[in-house]
Amino acid sequence: MRWEHRTDHPATALDTDGKTVYVAYSSAALAALDADDGSLRRHTHLEVDGAPTAALSLSVAPQGHLLMGTVDGRILECSVGW
Repeated sequence: MRWEHRTDHPATALDTDGKTVYVAYSSAALAALDADDGSLRRHTHLEVDGAPTAALSLSVAPQGHLLMGTVDGRILECSVGW
């Protein structure tokens, strides 16, 4: 094991572009971790129309975008730079 990142909420989805590991949590949080050491680069809460939304799937797409499938049946696209 190279590194470990612990949180208070279960991870529901993750993907990587080789430099960053993107993680969605059951709490509607979204995190970007350094792929080399697991350190937190960015953290935000995922909201749609002002309501917290948990992502159940997440994929790194071309041109720096994330695609997420949400618990309420939506498919979202956002920039990896939030």
